[in-house]
Amino acid sequence: MYHTIGRDLEQLYLLPEDIRDWVPNDDFCHILIDLLSILDLSPLYNEYREDGQGAAFYHPEIMTGLIIYSYFHGVRSSRQIENKCRYDVGFRIVTRNTLPDHSTISRFIKKNSSFIGQLFIPVLTLLNEAGLINNVLLALDGTKMKANASLGSNMPYEKIEEEIQKYLKEVQEKDNVEDDLYGPDKTGNEVPDDLKTHSRRMKRFIAAKERLDAEHNEKSRKQEEKIVQREEEEKESGKRKRGRRPKKPSKNPDEQSLANTTDPDSSIMKSGPGCIQGYNGQVIVNQDGYILVPFLSNLAVDYGLLQPCYERLEEIAQLTGLSLEHLILLTDAGYWSYENYLYMRQQNIGFLCSTCHEPDIFSIRGLERSLLDLDRISNQLYDGVCCIPTLASIGDWCTRTLIIDDNIPTPASIAKGIMEVILTPYGAKKVYSQRKAIVEPAFGWIKENRNIRKLKRRGTSHCQDEWSLICLTQNLRKVCSRGELKKFRELILQKKQKIISNKGVRISIPYSRLSDALSSMSKIIRDNFFKMLIGICTYQKFSKF
Repeated sequence: MYHTIGRDLEQLYLLPEDIRDWVPNDDFCHILIDLLSILDLSPLYNEYREDGQGAAFYHPEIMTGLIIYSYFHGVRSSRQIENKCRYDVGFRIVTRNTLPDHSTISRFIKKNSSFIGQLFIPVLTLLNEAGLINNVLLALDGTKMKANASLGSNMPYEKIEEEIQKYLKEVQEKDNVEDDLYGPDKTGNEVPDDLKTHSRRMKRFIAAKERLDAEHNEKSRKQEEKIVQREEEEKESGKRKRGRRPKKPSKNPDEQSLANTTDPDSSIMKSGPGCIQGYNGQVIVNQDGYILVPFLSNLAVDYGLLQPCYERLEEIAQLTGLSLEHLILLTDAGYWSYENYLYMRQQNIGFLCSTCHEPDIFSIRGLERSLLDLDRISNQLYDGVCCIPTLASIGDWCTRTLIIDDNIPTPASIAKGIMEVILTPYGAKKVYSQRKAIVEPAFGWIKENRNIRKLKRRGTSHCQDEWSLICLTQNLRKVCSRGELKKFRELILQKKQKIISNKGVRISIPYSRLSDALSSMSKIIRDNFFKMLIGICTYQKFSKF
């Protein structure tokens, strides 16, 4: 007889098996189950009846855990998730050995994506309470994420207007045919499917047109302001300014302006050698690789997103208890602008931003250190403590140094020079050189290791929820990769034990009241039992005795 490993197919187990024993105790599926038990999922129960009536539904804790576990492993298709629930042990543990179908999974994501995305904040709060978030350096950067739309769906303004008129004409023709066929007061039972499809397309066309109109109105307003400002300057100086006069804005959007009819909120963005239809995913990451702020926008450029990202950072810091003191925020040249420089000077945080191509920072030599004195004196002027001799000396220095060959400096050029002076010392360059090592690995994990390059949802709000969920699961993966899962689980188990102990608090009831309640209950049960056994009429006859 051969000495082999394994049992017969007819008798694999002698006793019932617990599938939780099939994976190690430190596997993420166990930690996720404990994590879900301490999160507040009560809003998910509001849509269901508490009295137990109606059709059964999957436990919200199971579905939420399934979505997080799927994104954790880079599985986002509802059909792929259903397949994993059949054959993957970790998925079966999270779903408690149930099998939700892909339609149920898809509906749950669509209905509760906003709530699941907002779980980013309580999870970050737990990471902070566990002592895993220690902020020293922060880095802000963005990556282009493909939208659930095609580049070929972009249409110019005139084409969209033409398509709208075309579909309106088709609908009107259909209405006329149906009026002749069914009568003006009858509907013909159901609206044809082609009309439903047209109405859906019409909504997208109209949304795309409204976006182009809004962009055109904003550009027209700025152009009008530019023309008025130029005329006022020429009136004050009495001379005509050099350069071409700005043209008056047109009544309709530019013919070259495009809007996507599949996802009107998405934009055409340059990514690598070509262009994609997508969104700009922004993150603020600390030196340990934890994402503190997930932010999504349809702006293709980065410099307009520094202020909203920092404002979101302050909001999250208040909600999670994160400290923003003695921090330095690192950004690349895409975020440099004079407006951003002035904005960050008003914040209680250090700010280092490249003003040129990043490799060229280390080649900057010999910049005028007196620009820092100019920066310091400007602060004193703002506070009202600068004396007249100091102001006269700095004015003399500006005249001799900055104004060269009729080259009058602007506030923006001086601000750029100040930032370059700040980045001149070796220590500042060494700090700034950590920017890529802080923020780029997060994008590498998301796009390469987890293969998440395209958003599944449509619309800015829904895509923002999905981006928050992606960043949430990225933080959980970072906990695992840094070997801090044990520390994180200890905090979760402590909170879980506290919740259980609070639920287990007993209410003291006097013995006399308890005895009376039990006796009255036993009488009710006995009477109902006799009624059922001998019939109501017989019971009433004998109950008199």
